[in-house]
Order: sequence, then C-alpha cells, then structure tokens
Amino acid sequence: MVATLNTPIHKVLIANRGEIACRVIRTCRRLGIATVAVYSDSDENAPFVKLADEAYHIGPSVAAESYLVGAKLIDIAKRSGADALHPGYGFLSENADFADQVVAAGINFIGPTADSIRAIGDKIAAKVFIKNHASSIPLIPGYNGEDQSVERLEQEAKRIEFPVLLKASAGGGGKGMRAVYETSKLRDEIEAAKGESLRSFGSDKLLIEKYFTSIRHVEIQIFGDKYGNVYHINERDCSIQRRHQKVVEETPSPAVDDALRQAMTSAAVELGRKLGYLGAGTAEFILDEKTRRFFFLELNTRLQVEHPITEAISGLDLVELQLLVAQGANLKELGLLDNIPFQGHAIEVRLCAEDPDNDFGPRTGVIQKWSPGNAAKDLPGVRYDTGIEDGSEISVYYDSMVAKVIVHAPTRAEAVRRMIMALSRTVILGVTTNQKFLISIMNNPRFQSGTFDTNFITLENDRLFQKTTTALVQSSVVAATLFDWCVRKNQQVHLRNMAPNWRNVPWRNPSVRYLINQEQEVSITYAYQGNEQRDHRHAFQCGVALAPEEAPKSKEDPKKIAQGPELSLSAVLYDTDFGKETPGPKGVQGAKGLLRATIDGCQQYFYICEQIHDVNEKSIFVHDFVQGHQIELFKIDRLKSAAAAGEDDRVTPYTSSMPCRVLKVLAPTGTIVKKNDPLLSIESMKTEVKLLSRHEGVVTMRVEENQLVDARVLLCQVDEIKKE
Repeated sequence: MVATLNTPIHKVLIANRGEIACRVIRTCRRLGIATVAVYSDSDENAPFVKLADEAYHIGPSVAAESYLVGAKLIDIAKRSGADALHPGYGFLSENADFADQVVAAGINFIGPTADSIRAIGDKIAAKVFIKNHASSIPLIPGYNGEDQSVERLEQEAKRIEFPVLLKASAGGGGKGMRAVYETSKLRDEIEAAKGESLRSFGSDKLLIEKYFTSIRHVEIQIFGDKYGNVYHINERDCSIQRRHQKVVEETPSPAVDDALRQAMTSAAVELGRKLGYLGAGTAEFILDEKTRRFFFLELNTRLQVEHPITEAISGLDLVELQLLVAQGANLKELGLLDNIPFQGHAIEVRLCAEDPDNDFGPRTGVIQKWSPGNAAKDLPGVRYDTGIEDGSEISVYYDSMVAKVIVHAPTRAEAVRRMIMALSRTVILGVTTNQKFLISIMNNPRFQSGTFDTNFITLENDRLFQKTTTALVQSSVVAATLFDWCVRKNQQVHLRNMAPNWRNVPWRNPSVRYLINQEQEVSITYAYQGNEQRDHRHAFQCGVALAPEEAPKSKEDPKKIAQGPELSLSAVLYDTDFGKETPGPKGVQGAKGLLRATIDGCQQYFYICEQIHDVNEKSIFVHDFVQGHQIELFKIDRLKSAAAAGEDDRVTPYTSSMPCRVLKVLAPTGTIVKKNDPLLSIESMKTEVKLLSRHEGVVTMRVEENQLVDARVLLCQVDEIKKE
C-alpha cells in the first residue's frame, strides 16, 4: 500500500556518527532521500562521512564542542538545505529542548514530540506521568523527588531496603548508574553518580530504586503516528549486561510466553497511547521470572541500538518507518504493523573495543584489518552494522562499541550456532576487543539453555574467563614468530640467503618472549630447518611454554637451559608477500596480512599485523581461525630480564593505557595514602576509572583536574615513606 505523505522529506541531516549514521544513510539512499553528515576532527575520514552525499565539519573531537552543540547542527541543516534531521541514538536524540529548536527552525525532527520526550524521557518525569495517567503499569519502589541534596538522597536510600540502585534521571546506557549494597559506601556512590550524570547528560538529578538481585531485562518496541495509532513489534531480551550496559540482545525472549507477552506489550502500547507517542520508542521493563511480575523501567524516546533484531524477525525497516511517520504516514492505512508474521529467532552482540579480562576497560588504537565473518557471502542470515573500516581509529572521545553482529535463524539453537561461526570468522586486528568473551557467552551452557538473568556474567565468571593455557595460545605464538621471522627476512639487505637469527653455536637456538594480553608471559624457542625442496616453504622446529616453565631454576646443563622449551612442534611456513611494509597516513606501517602455515601437522590460516612501540618492542595481533578470535602478543625486549618485564608495584609508574581526561584529583601532592586508597579519577571512552595506590606512601601529583592526557603519560607517583 502506498503511503500518503503530507510533509515529504527530500534531504536528511544525520546528527550523529559511526554505525548509526551509516545505518540511516543506507535506508535514506534506498528511499531516494539525500543525506548530510556532520563530523568532528577525529571523524574526518570515517566511513559515514564518505557514505553521505555531503558532509560538514562541526568542531573538535570532544562531543560537548561538536555533536552536542544543537545550534551548530541546526545551522548546518539550514546551510545544506536539509528539510529533516535524524538524531540517531545518544548525543541529543532525547533532548526535548533540541527537538523544539529543530522544529522552530522549520526542520522536520525525525522522532517523538518534545512534549513526549519531556513527559517520559526523563526517568523521574516518566514515573510521575505513569502515576497520573497510566496507573495500571507497575512501578519499581523508590524515590524520584525534587529534593536532590546528597543528604535527602542518603535518607531516601536508607528508607528503601538495600541493595538500592542510583540512576541518572536523564540518562541511559548505564551512565550515572550504580548499585549500592551497604550504607558506608552510599555517600561516595551518590557523589560519583551525580558527577557522571552531569558530565554525560548535563543534569545531576538522580532517582533511587529498589535493586532486584535476580531479574530479566525485557523491552517492548513500540511505534506511533500522529493519528493516535500505536503498535508494538514484540519484545527483546537484554538481560546479559556488564556495568549495566547491554552486551547481548535477542528476540523473542526465552523467558516470555504468550500470556506474559500479551500483558507486557499491552502495557507498552497503553503508555504510548496515553502519551500520543510519535515514531519509534522502547518501553523497558524488569521481569521477575519466578513470580512472572514485571515493573516499568523507562521509555527510550529514540531508536535503540538493538533494533536490528526486531527488524530480522519482523521483516521491517524501522528507520524507514521513522521516515514514513515523520512525513505524516498513517500506520493503520499502511497495514504493515497489523498481524506481523514474526519469524525465527534473532541475536545481536556488541563488538566493543574493550578488555574483558581487565574489568572491561575500554581500549583505543588503529584497526589494521577489518573483515566481517560474512565477507565471503557464504554465511546467510548474518548482518553487520558498523562504522569502521581498515585504518579506522578508535579514539578516546566516543563509545567503545565498534560493530554490531546480528544473526537470524529459524530457531534459537541455530541462531546461537550461527553467531559462534560469524564471530569466529570476523577479523578485527590492532585493537583489543571483547570478541573472545562474546564467543564464550555463546558457548556457555546456561546461555544456551536460556535460563539466565542480569547476574549472568558474575555467576558464570569462571566459565566465561578461561585460564590461559599453552594449548590455547600455542598456534598463535608460533604464527606470530613465523610472521616476525618472515618480516625480518624480507627486510634483509645483506646476506639475503642467510636465514634471520642464524647462529654458529648449534645448541643455542633463538628464542622470543611475549606477554599475552599484557599479562601472561610465554616463551618460544625455534630452530630453522631450511628451505624445503619445494619453493616457498620454510621448515621449523618450535617449543612453546607459559611462564614459569620457560626458565629452569635448577643448575642443569647450560645447553639445556639455553635451549628453552623442548622443540616438540614442527612448523612449515608458506611464503607470502605480507612481510612488506606499507606506507600509511602516519608514515610506514608495520607489516600485516594473511599467513598460511602447517603447525604440528595441521595447516591453518592466520591474519596478522604488528604495531611497533619502540626499537625492540612491538605488539603482534594474531587472529587464529581455529580459536576464532584475536590474541595480542607483546614482544619483550630480549635484553630485559623477566623480573624487569614485570616490575614490582612499588616502582611501576602510574599511567593510563590510553588517552584520558582527569576528572578529579583525590589525593593532592603531599597526601599520605595507604594501599588501595584512591589517587585520582580519570575518564576515557565515557568510562570513569579510579586509580588506586598500590602501597603506602606520599603522593606527588603530576596532572591537574580537567587536563587531557595522552597514553602512557605519568599521572602521579607514590613514594615510600623513609624511616629514620
């Protein structure tokens, strides 16, 4: 059925960046609508900028000076002749004042009305609205009053049974949200939540809710038009989370049966009708699976990150629906949302630049290689939503999510298997990611059974975070070493026919030591066996061992000690041209490419790249297609001892592994601190981290509050107190 459009859209400005900007542009292009992108300094060469029909620079990389400046966005919309603006998600997407300003400028805002955003977008306002207009929808016990003094918040939190949850009223994505389990930590957590909320959303208002220790997080997708029609497009289960942020989403929910689905979707639709809701929205609920009771959490007045799984089972394009509604289409006349034939099961995972082994700390870097798992077009039902490509830089300024992987299959079991395959075949090199962790979730028996809640990661910690063993890293270590050997061979100028690391002392074989993911030390010893009869094949014998096996402590034969791990592995390297260095925008880049080798009788393929840190120090990133994820190996300078490589905490400098902003100095110069006392609070990629003292001593602070600091810069020192 052809829609009647009262206010046609010809050109859309996308007031966002990254994957959601790419997502909106693709639908607009299909519908014949021109697109305008805006970009900050660090996004100048981003894929979404190249994908749009035209793009305009909007300011510095800091979002507060670019993507969050509404006046700049509106000015560019006018200059470019855009007659509509799509806010994406995050940034100003749920800012009622911005929505008003866009409409006042004569530009169509692709989203709900400002009144709806004010009434329901703020978590406190939402509870007030529901009490007054939709009292049948159950609310979580808590406090959402206007008195926001720390003293009043403390008083109200103590009135509610612990644990309690502090939440930024204007927030989302886990920012400004903290669970508190005891009174002694309440004031510090309130102050921290207020500060994080103010930085992220421009408001430090908090609400307090009873924190349920075992619940499911289930949300309902709704859509409304200006004629009062409101529909639902089924539910999504978002229970697997870390730091209150979603990691895995799926639909339909394993915890929801037909009767419960009817109750939850009816509640969501009722709320939408009471609001006169326009466009895409998501009503979020917490579900007590034992009692089958659910409570309203919030209504997100925008498109959700996880909307692709709803599209997968419904066959709809939600961005297209947004555009149709914004142009005045009548959803009832369209007939697209009546009796939707939902099909199969869909799962989405968020591939993020973060280190799960280190409390999911965010990571930055340059993506040397990006190859989606469905690149060969032989993996049906798999979709990637991303805004990256080879050479993209993951910066400190924005969220850590780099891609969404979405699978759709006839059954949940098939969807899980398909996701494992898609993730295992996805190559992302140069930046530490949660890829291995996501595969562990998919392989987890509790996840596969569908019987989990928001405590899943904590309860399954031992299964999800596997201990490093020689067997798990052996092939990657051998491949990294063969790669390094081949690079040096290709770089030889003199004696090109002599193998790298050749020695005339036969029992002293070359050896290399690495740190795996910057923690576990591993050693490899190898012996070059020569070029085999057939061209382009080089034979090796190798031995791999994790510390402390690599360093015999007994006074044995020195030849045995020098030999290192027993050379029990055979390896054959097939020559390629990946060893050539390639020029890039920042000079000559390290070698990268596909390596083919036979290791212990098994022929395997690896994607490999390197990042040079110093003359004798570099990282080698290896994607092992058998293990299905990247391993980062830091090559240790052979002149450094093992003790030097793992310095004592008392002399290891206090630095940040990535660029950051100093939020607060908690221990000024001269402060005497004990072990685990907080020194300062830093923020990187929207994540706040406190730096703790590793021992007792006197602080010398090297940075100031609000200072932007590069990676590996000395932040402070803690010197031991000298005893006379």
